[in-house]
Amino acid sequence: MRVLRALAKLAQYYLIGIGLLAHVALAIALWQVLAQSQLTVRQLLVKVAEKAGIASPTLVSWVSPAPRYADVRFEGRLRASHPRILLPELAQWSRVGTPPLMAERAALYKQRGMDDMSTCGPGDILGLTTCWLLYGEAEQAEPLLRALRAFVVETPTVNGYGNAWQLAFAYDFIRLYPALSPIDRAQFEARIEEALRETLRVLDESSASLWHGRSSLAAIAWLCAVVLDPDNNGPRAALQARAQRHFLETIAALELTEGWPEGYNYWIQERAFLVVLAASAYLNGVEDSRQAARVRNALRRVGYWTVYATRPDQRIEGLGDEGSRVDLKDETRRVIDLIAQATRDPVLAGYSRYLERLHGRESYYRDYRWGFALFNDPRLEPIGGGRLEGFQGLLPTAELFGRDSLNLAYLRSDWSADATFISFRAGGLFTHHGHYDAGHFSLYKGAPLAINSSVYGDFFGPNRLNYSIRSIAKNTLLILRPGETVRPNRFFSNNVADGGQRVVLPTGSAIGSVADWLANRSRGLYLQGGQVQHFEQQSGDYAYIAADLTDAYNTPAHDEGGRGGKVERVLRQLLYLPGEDRLLVRDRVRAVQAAYVKKWLLHTVGQPQVADAQLLRGDPDNGILQSRAAVAQVHNGRGWLQIQRLLPEDALIRVVGGRDYQYYVEADGDDTRLDGLNIMEGSNLKPWFDVGFWRLEIQPAAPRQDDTFLVVLTPSVDAPRPLLALPLTLEPRGDGVVTDASATLFLADDASGEVRLKLPVASGTLRVIGLPPLARATLQAETDTGPARTVTASAAGVAVFSGPLSIAPGRWRVRWQ
Repeated sequence: MRVLRALAKLAQYYLIGIGLLAHVALAIALWQVLAQSQLTVRQLLVKVAEKAGIASPTLVSWVSPAPRYADVRFEGRLRASHPRILLPELAQWSRVGTPPLMAERAALYKQRGMDDMSTCGPGDILGLTTCWLLYGEAEQAEPLLRALRAFVVETPTVNGYGNAWQLAFAYDFIRLYPALSPIDRAQFEARIEEALRETLRVLDESSASLWHGRSSLAAIAWLCAVVLDPDNNGPRAALQARAQRHFLETIAALELTEGWPEGYNYWIQERAFLVVLAASAYLNGVEDSRQAARVRNALRRVGYWTVYATRPDQRIEGLGDEGSRVDLKDETRRVIDLIAQATRDPVLAGYSRYLERLHGRESYYRDYRWGFALFNDPRLEPIGGGRLEGFQGLLPTAELFGRDSLNLAYLRSDWSADATFISFRAGGLFTHHGHYDAGHFSLYKGAPLAINSSVYGDFFGPNRLNYSIRSIAKNTLLILRPGETVRPNRFFSNNVADGGQRVVLPTGSAIGSVADWLANRSRGLYLQGGQVQHFEQQSGDYAYIAADLTDAYNTPAHDEGGRGGKVERVLRQLLYLPGEDRLLVRDRVRAVQAAYVKKWLLHTVGQPQVADAQLLRGDPDNGILQSRAAVAQVHNGRGWLQIQRLLPEDALIRVVGGRDYQYYVEADGDDTRLDGLNIMEGSNLKPWFDVGFWRLEIQPAAPRQDDTFLVVLTPSVDAPRPLLALPLTLEPRGDGVVTDASATLFLADDASGEVRLKLPVASGTLRVIGLPPLARATLQAETDTGPARTVTASAAGVAVFSGPLSIAPGRWRVRWQ
């Protein structure tokens, strides 16, 4: 009996073990099916039920997520006639022969010497749609009808958005065909409606992220919804209203950031076309809309982002996880054409001509040329003459996109090929393809000189996770805290404390709405980064940016890398002087502990040259060097950059780079011992990156809790310019710079009413930064002899004293009230 009981218990354990293993195997198999199919659990259950023939409406509704925006009403009124996505003028066409609109466009292309890239031949339903519109005969319509009947709609998923928009797009135009049968019409609409339901189910889930796949899914949902004829407040009308509301959330996201936080390549290759096409459908397909102006303005601003992000070397300055299409080929022009057509903006029409001049037929990828005559409106008069130089005097030379959110600024000396181009970013966090780059700036003149050294290779690779998305790869500030923890999720197998900003969304995001982002800005995910306090341009004189970067780092109030925080204050000011072609960068950093080393970073393509450099590790052309010099020089192609450190007075310059130090990181956050890692694994040295092999680090020689950095950057082409900057000391507190052309005073935060200074040389202009907005400021010799000069400060607190008489050397007093 004892043996039998033992055998029974053993059998019981065996069956329990087998059961557990079976459930584990089932879970693994389910996970693999979901991963391979990219379906959610709910979608998979619906598919299984459909295969089994038991997919009743009750079952589908039971396994589906709760619908978002279930109670929303349709905004505006759906246009009765087709087409609704593009070219609503075609509703007046007789439906026989070439539409007059298309004939007019063809004639204007020829008249203006433009390459008409419209194609008509065997192909997919998009190309066949264009054939139908170019010739307007049954000979073109019938092949399109056959293709529509055979078209297979792909099920949308979180990562694969499906192709239903193509069916909707082609159907919108084939509705003009007089011989379209009621049966075909009903079947096409039923398939589009089902695709709309499927897309809404994915949008109702929480995993799709707003500045990522959610925007594409919302665009597709709206493109499907807008072509369906309404059913008088029935189930279809509810679907259309929900789709419209989802798409308006994408517009709200675009309004907020005005650029795309994933980076330009993700915008132009993955999001832009569908989002802009859907926005066109909103403007063309909805009458009496109160949201039309919002949609139009969001389109215009994202179009202008492209214009302003274009460097003098005809490529986009990178932002997040970038890719090949920063070269402006293939993708950009069709999007710009659609935006120009929707907004009637002559600047964007001019930028389209610039892209045509730049890339010719390659301005449209060959598989997109079917859409040229539908997207490019030759009736719109372009400005600029097809060149960036043509925007001189027409566009400001400084612009800020996504104020109070993305905070992405561009400054330039002018619009010429030899212009100085500067980008700056100090915004929050939005998506897993964004980077931790608050305070980062880049500088181009003749060639990339101060660069973003990030590369985008293996998404989960060590280089991306531990270098390229991090602050260490940017021209910003590091505060090294030994032992700081930077392991936001399981993909960070090793702790790499680069000294930079908090890493929050490195491998995934699920932000469902703008309200969701706002709710997580200063709590929850804590998506707050930098904040722009002032952005101001006085044409021909200066462009000024002041930003508070504190919340991007671990602070006493919010610390994800330990306890107590590492910084109490990180402030950055940029003042660009186009008349001098000079950039002043002032930073004030207060660390929690004096021992936390502060580093001011600047990345370069080639090795910066400094005098009296001592080798600390490696070799002179492949290692780490250090100097007490105040000046460094960078050379790349035609471009030169002189870097002059004025503060801290005791600072050291370190030069780090070469083959074995290109991605060097002090992983333990402690640079008293140079035992860091060169994190190359997963890097990707493609030609569309500004591949940087070197960086310059300015750091105080002694530990202090408070430090001020003041650096003068002087770019030039073909030869370096002489350095003529001298430091100014303000009494009681403050910093300043005097050059051969002007003097600049940076006031302390607690300055009240008066500062005094000694001007070592005569100056034609004196600028005071940091005054109360619109304060009355007076400049007078300290002896109170001679006339006082009085000006009113700008809204950003900048006062400029200038005039026919220069400001003589000597002691001066600035007062304000």
